[in-house]
Amino acid sequence: MNRIIRALLLVLFAVSIAAAQTRTTDNGWPRKFTIGTNSVAVYQPQIEEWTGNSFSARAAIAITESPGKPLYGVVWFAARAEIDKVNRLVTLTDFKVKKINIPMAPEKVAAFETGLQARANRQGEVIALDRLLADMAINHATTSSTAYEVKNDPPQIIFSTRPAVLVLIDGSPALRPVKDTRLERVVNTRGLLLRDPASGKFYLRLMDGWMESQSIHGPWTIAGQTPSDLQKVLEPAANTGSLAQAVLQNAVPTIIVSTQPAELLQTQGDPQVAPIDGTDLIFVVNTENHIFVYTPSQEHYILVSGRWFKAQSMNGPWQYVAGERLPADFAKIPAAHKKAAVLVSVPGTPQATEALIANAIPQTATIMRNAAALTVNYDGAPQFKPIEPTTLMYAVNTSVPVIKVDSRNYYAVQNGVWFVASSPAGPWAIATSVPVVIYTIPVSSPLHYVTYVKVYGSTPEVVYVGYTPGYYGTVVTSSSVVVYGSGWYYPPYVGAYWYGWPYTYGYGAAFTWGVASGWGLAYGYGSAAYYGVYGQWGNVAYAGTRAAWANPYTGNVGYGGAYRGVNTATGTRYAGQAGTMTNVYNGNSAAGARGATYNPQTGVISGGAVGGVRNGSTGQVTADGRAFAYNTNTNTGVAVGNNNVYASRDGNVYRYNQSSGVQQKTSNGWETVQRSSDRSWVQNQQQARGLGEMRTRDFSSLRGNVSGIRGGGGGGLRRR
Repeated sequence: MNRIIRALLLVLFAVSIAAAQTRTTDNGWPRKFTIGTNSVAVYQPQIEEWTGNSFSARAAIAITESPGKPLYGVVWFAARAEIDKVNRLVTLTDFKVKKINIPMAPEKVAAFETGLQARANRQGEVIALDRLLADMAINHATTSSTAYEVKNDPPQIIFSTRPAVLVLIDGSPALRPVKDTRLERVVNTRGLLLRDPASGKFYLRLMDGWMESQSIHGPWTIAGQTPSDLQKVLEPAANTGSLAQAVLQNAVPTIIVSTQPAELLQTQGDPQVAPIDGTDLIFVVNTENHIFVYTPSQEHYILVSGRWFKAQSMNGPWQYVAGERLPADFAKIPAAHKKAAVLVSVPGTPQATEALIANAIPQTATIMRNAAALTVNYDGAPQFKPIEPTTLMYAVNTSVPVIKVDSRNYYAVQNGVWFVASSPAGPWAIATSVPVVIYTIPVSSPLHYVTYVKVYGSTPEVVYVGYTPGYYGTVVTSSSVVVYGSGWYYPPYVGAYWYGWPYTYGYGAAFTWGVASGWGLAYGYGSAAYYGVYGQWGNVAYAGTRAAWANPYTGNVGYGGAYRGVNTATGTRYAGQAGTMTNVYNGNSAAGARGATYNPQTGVISGGAVGGVRNGSTGQVTADGRAFAYNTNTNTGVAVGNNNVYASRDGNVYRYNQSSGVQQKTSNGWETVQRSSDRSWVQNQQQARGLGEMRTRDFSSLRGNVSGIRGGGGGGLRRR
């Protein structure tokens, strides 16, 4: 247990930002305030560039002098973005007003610029992340993501029509004695798998009971009389289910053991299919997996970890299909269909574009330099291996990713924070910069995931850091889609401890998308890893119960991701609590799961496509009366309210409403816009705001309704 405590980094957050102390929600737009005797309204910002925590945008403004009519203009500004994916909020601070344009009163620009900058120096602003992502997606923002040539070798596909659990062993079983018992443990698996040398039997921890088998490959049955030493292995943990209960429900799963990458697909009974209107596709209804048949060729298609594979039957053999070589009908799946989530894995679709954008947005933090600390423990003396084709080396016999740059410079990552030392033993200090060569670590290296952790800057007191979802295993491919895992197999270290690396397959990793929820990543827990008590996962030891979620790359368990939850009294962020199946980005158990379904037998979560009510005739989706309508056929929506004024790049101001249409502010007042290109642009802005408004309200309404899912034993939906 001491090892776990040492491995989990205590991180302190700066709490000096006034905005973070006084405003923790998006209170809607426009934002209204006074400067002297003038009333000012600033409309929702429109992004011009967003890289890391550097944010630049423009916004329409309306300034009302007393007395007088509003003067409309545009303000351009830059700010530092503190991005909180836990609560789906972005706090903008360190504002710099770059320019103001007031076409009807250019002589007043200087005075208003001074007033706005003075207020910005005192006041931060909070905006919902979903508003910004919708703005970027609909306006076709480009991302700074690097694409990689990942490996796409098909895993072993196991298909079952009844409940099953997959146990992955990282190569041949490696047995090690368990202290103070006569038992041996298979250390190179994430489940709790033990062997009793006296009887030769294997025991697998499942739920709060044991399965037994004379062979590691089965058959497995519920254990009757068990060795007393089994209980010595267990840490006290709250049980949320039992094998006895499962027996009564005829839900004891089949145990499948694999020593190679494998993926488990399941149906509830024999497969049942239904057509997808407007396409030649049929899909399997009674499964949480993505299984399709393209009827012209009768080929079966499955989507696993963001990759497409096809075969003539569910028995295989399976072959990889690049997204751009899919039948065109996959791109025609309606956005309101229950299988719309697969659109994020079809290149060129709006959903795939949205996934690329969301995947490029980091989770950020401000770390107190005098509070960050790291201790690295090795299994014996540090052992280093080359990271080809770079000049770097990495330590293989530790749970922490330690990189040797040269004989006097070592870098390590823990919980999304970089550290530096002059020797592998430390002492370690928080890093204020990272050598560029580290970011050349290729996807073929098990340490590639650390390249998604960045240092954005520092002061004498704090360091600004962040990480994108690649830290948790996502990769952008040359097909311009996001996948889970690199597809490479990384050989583990096996000594007194096993330091293994996640397979791309075997976790039921599946991307989700919905009109009202956006993009996310769900893990389907049809794996015995989640029913064990002790384990090694990725690069950190963890201890938890079957209700805990451990990240495949960092081993972080519990609440709030790498930076965890914040103690508002002390400003301290702790390194996690076990016992919650929590999303590293939204911090709430299944808090992004609008319209999602969870299968308690397979543990698979599938994101629903619609977060509201859909009219089957018109295709219109209404988000529970939230003053927003979204038409999935025309891809348009209407945001009702006064957040309807927009700033163009050239400094002009437009507005849109249903009664007057698109108008531009001129010296003669609001005039109807005639040019179709201008009308189209304004309608796109309106669509983005409406979608952002819907998702923001949807997230807020669901945050209070997730406690019943927490600790349910299985998976959690991850909104990226």
